[in-house]
Amino acid sequence: MKNIALSSIRLDGDTQVRTSLDQQIVAQYAEHMADGDHFPPVIVFHDGSEYWLADGFHRYFATKGNAQDEIEADIKTGTLQDAQLYAYGANSRRGLSMSDDDSRNIITKMLQNPVWGRWTNAEIARHVGVSKMTVGRVKSALPAQEGESTKKIYKNRFGKESVIETKHIGKKKEDPVIPKIEAPHDQEEDQLSELTETISTLSSENQLLKDKIAVGQWDASEIEKIDIQDVVVELRETIRVLEIDNKALRESRDMYQNRNAEMIRTISGLQAQLKKLSK
Repeated sequence: MKNIALSSIRLDGDTQVRTSLDQQIVAQYAEHMADGDHFPPVIVFHDGSEYWLADGFHRYFATKGNAQDEIEADIKTGTLQDAQLYAYGANSRRGLSMSDDDSRNIITKMLQNPVWGRWTNAEIARHVGVSKMTVGRVKSALPAQEGESTKKIYKNRFGKESVIETKHIGKKKEDPVIPKIEAPHDQEEDQLSELTETISTLSSENQLLKDKIAVGQWDASEIEKIDIQDVVVELRETIRVLEIDNKALRESRDMYQNRNAEMIRTISGLQAQLKKLSK
């Protein structure tokens, strides 16, 4: 840690990831500093000639507002790109949380970077401190880049990087086309089917409304509520698919049990016939 001159710190390296500074926070920090309160040092990266501010813009301007010439800094060795990457990931480290617009701004910058844009959604989300669904929504809102690589960089929990192919992720194999056999028309069956479908639809809509009401009552930001809602929808869809699979397994089990019982009866009959013939 050392004190460095404010005039030697560069602010024009695109390391300010917030859409705007909160001037009220700047004024509060300045007041506390004037009262003698100690703040954590700002983070700067030194590339050999320039000092790039990576974290602490509110503290920087509060210090400047108090007509101070120097500020305490934690100086790290690195390039401007190192400073940018640190700034994009400082969301989970700083005390003043990011707004939804700030998070979208960071994600957009990372997606549009030629290096970090090759990271997987999960890797970007982990670095920024958001969910991978948030990254996916921001990415889908961006115009598609021609010739964009489908190979993404993944980093495991040990920090080892590997490249994965994402072209087929999320795509379902097409089900084989099974010819439809027309059954005799039954008006009562149609009415029953329509009634069942209506009840199922109303039940799903009722559950969806309950989920939205529950999510809306949580003390969370709008982007967090969207994430929560997406998770709920995804989990309910997973449950629905599992219930279908479970039903198919039960039917398959019942079929095999029936066949097994039939085979036992057949074997018992053959054994009885064999017993008669052996007498």
